[in-house]
Amino acid sequence: MNSFNENHSNLAIDTIVQLIWKLGAQTRAELSRISGFSRSTITLNADRLLSLGILIEEKPKGSEGKQNKRKCLMIRKDRGVFVGVELDAYRCEVGLCNIMGKLLCSTSFAVDFLLGPDEIYRVITAKIDELQSELTQGENTILGIGVGLPSPVDFAAGYAVHPAFMPGWHQWPIKDMLAKKYCCPVFVDNEVNTMGLGEAHLSKRYREKNLLFIKIGTGIGAGLIINGEIYRGNSGLSGNIGHIQVDCRSEQCQCGKVGCLEAIAGECALREKAERLAKEGKSPILAKLYANKGHLTLHDIKDAVGSGDRETLYLLQETADVVGTMIGRLVQFFDPKAVVLGGKQVSFGPQYIDYIRSGILKQATPWVKSDFEVNISKFGDKIGVIGSAMLCISSLISSGLTLEEQL
Repeated sequence: MNSFNENHSNLAIDTIVQLIWKLGAQTRAELSRISGFSRSTITLNADRLLSLGILIEEKPKGSEGKQNKRKCLMIRKDRGVFVGVELDAYRCEVGLCNIMGKLLCSTSFAVDFLLGPDEIYRVITAKIDELQSELTQGENTILGIGVGLPSPVDFAAGYAVHPAFMPGWHQWPIKDMLAKKYCCPVFVDNEVNTMGLGEAHLSKRYREKNLLFIKIGTGIGAGLIINGEIYRGNSGLSGNIGHIQVDCRSEQCQCGKVGCLEAIAGECALREKAERLAKEGKSPILAKLYANKGHLTLHDIKDAVGSGDRETLYLLQETADVVGTMIGRLVQFFDPKAVVLGGKQVSFGPQYIDYIRSGILKQATPWVKSDFEVNISKFGDKIGVIGSAMLCISSLISSGLTLEEQL
């Protein structure tokens, strides 16, 4: 009997925290109604969470001076922090978030994967320590760490699996290393999955919905979010759309195949095609930029488009249409509420996004509802580091694993 009561109490505590985290501030009566627990059970466990400093209770903002005396339970946001680490092909960003996913501070540094995982890990931990020292003592306790890697990931083991351009990272134990150093839970996933998860949890319109997050940059990948949770597939390789072959295309891909989406519309492919336009004299603007520097960047391509360069605009339109058509096929199959676009290439602006949206709708219409959306990430280039922290936060909250000890 005592064992049952103890388990029942833990379930109530986990439920209270989960509901407030997902829905925001709630009264005790609302929690009882939503959860199905009795008012006395809610009161007993809410009081316990208040005494532990996990929750606070106060009148909602804007209700001061009004007759409504009801107070709402809210999660205390300054009890500790969660670390987000986002690695991509060239940079790493490290940030600290509160339990609601608000980014408190962040920093980034250039990454050379040829240096190997030990050196990159050393810099990551140094950056974590620097950020932690910037916050007030007591509020800077690290409660958990989330890591997004630009490669397939074994989520349970917490390491990269056969990464394409990260020598030495195959099964390198980053999860265990971080957990040992900081004495906290650590979760590791593919970076596009973490981006999608962050977008799904922090955008109220997408919460608990089916979402397709597409990152377009050096690589092209998809994060599949089903009812607010990451879908990883059988081997953790779900969303690897950059290496799906496009019909009747022959561009050579680094993976060894030809016609891969990434080899047609990824960052490296765009730069190579832009440089070809410059060398062949088809784009005077790109030719001048290339002559001055000996190479072209995405920023150069953006400038050429902004200057009205017809050939560069056509290049952007053609590659965006290929991306949009591929995403449209995924939309037909997956039927998400929305497609959210992120990554460096969304910086090309509204015209580029419109080309992709047009490609999606051309392929997926009439099999999408009128409320289907195509948007860019509302969190910009911070979605990676925020999403990585959210990976840890949501994993702890949803599992109820020793919440009282972690929070």
